[in-house]
Amino acid sequence: MPLAKGDVLLHEKNMYVMMHELMHGFGFSTSLYKFFIDSNGRTRSGHIKSVKVNGKTRTFLDVPPLTQKLRSHFGCSSLAGALMENGGGSGTSASHFERKVFLYEAMTSGAIDGRRVSEMSLALLEGSGWYTVNYAYAEPFFFGKGQGCSFVTGSSCTNYDEFCSGSSRGCAPHGRGGGSCRSDSISDGCRYYSPDDDYDCENPDGEDYARLPNLQVYGRGAGSKCFSGTLNTRSSSSSTSFCFRYSCSGSGSGTELDVQVGSKTITCTKEGPKTVAGYSGSINCPDPETFCTTIGKKYCPRNCMGRGSCVNGKCQCRSGYSGVDCALRA
Repeated sequence: MPLAKGDVLLHEKNMYVMMHELMHGFGFSTSLYKFFIDSNGRTRSGHIKSVKVNGKTRTFLDVPPLTQKLRSHFGCSSLAGALMENGGGSGTSASHFERKVFLYEAMTSGAIDGRRVSEMSLALLEGSGWYTVNYAYAEPFFFGKGQGCSFVTGSSCTNYDEFCSGSSRGCAPHGRGGGSCRSDSISDGCRYYSPDDDYDCENPDGEDYARLPNLQVYGRGAGSKCFSGTLNTRSSSSSTSFCFRYSCSGSGSGTELDVQVGSKTITCTKEGPKTVAGYSGSINCPDPETFCTTIGKKYCPRNCMGRGSCVNGKCQCRSGYSGVDCALRA
């Protein structure tokens, strides 16, 4: 791994690579599933399932509490377990979560910005029978939440907002920045807004690549998220991504989302385009309730790494540590 040398985004990538590889060694590997044990210490059997999905035999890993958590997450009571990767060759296949279904979860294969160690990875390790897990360290993961069985086992991607089409830039599924719409070798042909460092809202140099940089906010801990739109000084322009500060108020159907666009504030009360005085085009308001309970919900990354306290979704680091997750030496 390249040394971060003060680059916080590279430091984060290195940290996730390390955690990813450690979890493989802890049991998240096709060569180790056969050593999983139950609550009585007996070797598990029948937990590695081969299931026909769209005419293909796919591997599902079925262990408690992982399967129960996945059924609740996706809203699919008949889910056979965790759908495992079927591409990438012998070092990848079955030893990772399926990219199409778990996109930015830390235990999918390959690097992707904005990874999350969700309760799913922790539940798999708990399900191995060898570990006790503290779920307070899990990070929020909402990809595919409530989308039903067909999101996991269906062949189509086009009916879900998690995926994209076309060539314009949009917001990555975790909302931390923008990227182009594309597929990769293990996403089963499904296209998604692939996160790009240049358009990451936590990249302090992001303004170098931005349209209307004077209106946007970049940097780790700056509190901005990605919003898409056609906003520009010209009358006609393509859609792109922006990084704006925001705040949420209210709850349920009464949730409102305030988006700070330079010195102006737009209030989103429903999903749809919103204009900004003095500019052409518009900003796409997300559904406020959905945004504020997923992408926009404040949280402490990795529960502050055990080096601080989480207070109102923000890490208060112990002496000697710093950063949004207390991962850096002060």
